Amino acid sequence: ILFNQGAEHIFGYRSVEILNEPLDRLLPVRYRELHREHIKNFGRGEISSRKMGERTEVYGRRKDGSEFPAEASISKLETRAGVIYTAIVRDVTERKKTEQQIVRLNAELERRVEERTAELQQALAALRARNEEIKAMTQQLWQTAKLATVGELAASIAHELNNPLATVSLRIESVLSQTAADDPRRRSLEIIDQEAERMSNLVANLLQFSRRGQQRISSVDISEELNKSLELIHYHLRNRHITLVPQIQPNLPILHADRQQLRQIFLNVLTNASDAMPQGGQLTLRAYLDRMADGKPAIAIEFEDTGIGIPPENLEKVMEPFFTTKEEGKGTGLGLAICRRAVQEHAGSICIRSQVGVGTTVRVLLPVGTETTNVDHFRKP
Repeated sequence: ILFNQGAEHIFGYRSVEILNEPLDRLLPVRYRELHREHIKNFGRGEISSRKMGERTEVYGRRKDGSEFPAEASISKLETRAGVIYTAIVRDVTERKKTEQQIVRLNAELERRVEERTAELQQALAALRARNEEIKAMTQQLWQTAKLATVGELAASIAHELNNPLATVSLRIESVLSQTAADDPRRRSLEIIDQEAERMSNLVANLLQFSRRGQQRISSVDISEELNKSLELIHYHLRNRHITLVPQIQPNLPILHADRQQLRQIFLNVLTNASDAMPQGGQLTLRAYLDRMADGKPAIAIEFEDTGIGIPPENLEKVMEPFFTTKEEGKGTGLGLAICRRAVQEHAGSICIRSQVGVGTTVRVLLPVGTETTNVDHFRKP
């Protein structure tokens, strides 16, 4: 009974064309029967108004047959002439288009954010890797600078101390040769001789660490060299009540290495192990065939003690030059640094595992030739 200008604009009908016509003409055919049922229920109910399309979308049908999404509300009014229904309809086509566009834009934005996030994560990972690389290079440069300083210092110390030390040693040796074994002064002279020798060894260690001497490569029987090293330190271990447990596999292949450097490695590690067990303990020495990280055959040598162990915060520092956990005057902090350099010059690797109060294991891995070596024939003891 009423069709205003807004309705004419939305539906395309003029008022005179639609007045007194069934409401179905303004609805898509598929919704007409359902709409009639809803209107009946609404008419019988107590609610006087409600929003249409709360459960499903509402659509209108224009004069030209096209459909459009609509937002509608309906109300009813009891009059003497009967019940009057009022429908307020809004064409939400543009809003729907905008919503769909927003959904598409949001999806596109999320996709771009995900892509950009992935790019940033990759860039961050690359940056972290680069930072680690720079950190490692900085450490290497710092290490090189320290080595250069040590080299200059060692050369200076050698020139300043070696000559007077040699003079002192010769004079002491001469005096000792003229002193009777039961002379009460002999003990003091022996102490001076020992201390002079210790100072000489300190200078030699500095020179060994700071200089890359000419390697003398020869064929080395690793079992023989280990046994000789054990013979040299056997008395020292026995005095400290340290039980030695050798576990050296027989028939290990021959190494091509610098014999003197290997002995220095073994003696340094064995001495450190004994120093870590001041109250005695057990030192297990293993030697067996294993593999390098790249799969090539290698001889593994392990020195396992039951000493005091190394705190985690010091574990990464123990092979740095001049770092020592020993008492002042008991160590130079060069032993393990020299070991690491010697192992690296043999294309090997050295690592340390330790637990405070349990003990420490030093593992040295030295590559061997592959011509006659079958790693599968050997197993760790």
